[in-house]
Amino acid sequence: MDEGGGQASETITRLEAFLGRRMEGSGPVRVVDHAPIVGGYSRTMARFTVERGGQRRGFVSRADPPPGQSILDTDRGVEWELLSCLCADGSIPMPTARWFDPTGDELGSPAIIIDLVDGDPLPALIAARPQDHPSYVQRLAGAIATVHSFDTASLPAATERPASWEDYIDSCIDRWPVAEHAHVEHDPFMRLVAAWLRANRPPPAPLTLVHGDFQAPNVLVERAGGRFLLVDWELTHVGDPREDLGWWVLAHTSQPPDLIAADSDAFFRRYRELSGLSEEIVNPATVAYFTVMASANVFMGVIRQTALMARGESTATSVAYMTNAIPFMHGVWIDAMRSAGAWTGAAR
Repeated sequence: MDEGGGQASETITRLEAFLGRRMEGSGPVRVVDHAPIVGGYSRTMARFTVERGGQRRGFVSRADPPPGQSILDTDRGVEWELLSCLCADGSIPMPTARWFDPTGDELGSPAIIIDLVDGDPLPALIAARPQDHPSYVQRLAGAIATVHSFDTASLPAATERPASWEDYIDSCIDRWPVAEHAHVEHDPFMRLVAAWLRANRPPPAPLTLVHGDFQAPNVLVERAGGRFLLVDWELTHVGDPREDLGWWVLAHTSQPPDLIAADSDAFFRRYRELSGLSEEIVNPATVAYFTVMASANVFMGVIRQTALMARGESTATSVAYMTNAIPFMHGVWIDAMRSAGAWTGAAR
């Protein structure tokens, strides 16, 4: 949903027609204050206000970008089914997903419309209110523990459910050499990572719902009540809950400050209390293992899109921009392996 000239006008016209067929009330629908949300690399997002019958409501749209313009290829239909399930359950703190255009016939590309949250992004509050960090740590642990406590039996039937923790971890590790083989150049470091992951498996954990992109920019804090709401669920799956904790660590090596690192003892203590997982299963060393493991969710997408760009099949500037993440992640993996206390395990 480009904001340039006539394209912006067409986007607003499409939204008004789409919402006019779905929103309650009488009278014409008018979309105002339509503005892109910048910062993400996968979906085209915008916030806007809808006026109808003297009432005003805010929404957010999540739409697919043009083909070949995204770092990650995910399915809006799958995301919509998941969001519908989670919103219907109501136990997970998140904005309500309202409507879906599965084909793009109405909105120009497949898109989901979600309630706009009257709140602030967590990174802004972390920077502005250091005195509140202890409270934020506790609420953050509660929010992600709620995700990991969700009953996966109620997820949509199409959701993949691994047969066992061992099978799941094996499949995750196997992605590394497969991705290297498909890449346009050899990267033996990816084989080293796979060998290290095989040699240093942590104690198993129950398989749970995993958010998949747990980081501060995906946490909104309501102004009324201060509740932490999680957004951007396109990478959600059933897996090891420590993936979310490990991904948080990786994300905040490039997006400081790290709220969890500010008081990791308090965070892990509260998270273990709420999740029921023991200290043997959740501790800085096991989370370091999943800092490496969970990075595959995004890293493999960067590798795949970089290969397409090298072959002339993608011209997305975001892909070119993200290529610097490849050597950066190498350094993060080495640090995480050392933190796990088993760097030499890759050679066994």
